[in-house]
Amino acid sequence: MSPSTRDRPAKAPLSREAVLEAGLNVLRAEGIDGVTMRRVAAELDTGAASLYVYVKNRQDLLNQMFDAVVGEIELKDEPDPERWREQLIAAITTARDAMDRYPGIARVPLANVPTGPNATRYADRTLGILRAGGVDDRSAAWFVDVVSLYLNAASYETSIYVEEGREHEDVDEEIRDAFAQLDPAAFPNIAALMPMLTSGTGDERFAFGLQLMINGLLNTEPPKI
Repeated sequence: MSPSTRDRPAKAPLSREAVLEAGLNVLRAEGIDGVTMRRVAAELDTGAASLYVYVKNRQDLLNQMFDAVVGEIELKDEPDPERWREQLIAAITTARDAMDRYPGIARVPLANVPTGPNATRYADRTLGILRAGGVDDRSAAWFVDVVSLYLNAASYETSIYVEEGREHEDVDEEIRDAFAQLDPAAFPNIAALMPMLTSGTGDERFAFGLQLMINGLLNTEPPKI
C-alpha cells in the first residue's frame, strides 16, 4: 500500500532563495551546462513553470545565481587611503575564492555585465577603494572592467580543470613533457626559462597578475576624457 498524502513529508515552500540554492546545487553537481529550468525544478520536486514566478528565464536564473555568489564576498573595512592596495587585492582575491566554490559560475558575467544588488555593491566598494588610493575616476572605471575580465578568466579556467578532473600541477607536467621534446637550439628562450614557466602555484600566479595590473595602473597616464 502506498503511503497516503498525509503521511508524506511536506515539501518546503518555493521561494526565490530556494530556487537559487537549488540552482547552485545543480551547478556544483553537474556544471553550469546542467543548470536548466527543468533540472532545477526537479531538484525542488516541482514543475518548471513554477520557477517563472521567481526568474524570467534561464539567463535570469544564472544572473541571480551569480549575484547570490557575489553576496558571499565579505566586504569588511571602509576604503582606507593608507591600505587601499591591500584592500583591493583582498577584495579581488576573495571574489575569486567565492566563484571557485561554484565552478563554472564565472562564465555568467563574461560579456554580461552583472547588475544585481550584490554585484553592484561589490563594484561600488571596489571603485571606492581605488578612489581612496587617489586613482583618477576614468582609470578607476576602466580598471574595474579590465580586472573583472582577469578575475573571471582565472576562475573559469579553474572550473575547466575541475570539470576535467585535473589540477594545475597536472597541466604544468603536460607543458613540461611537451616542451621537453623541443630542440633547445630552435627554441633557446623556452629551454632557458623552462623551470620558471611552470613554477609557482595558481594562487601565486594570480597574486602576481594582480600586482602587475595595479602597478601598471599607477604607472599609466590617465586616459583623456
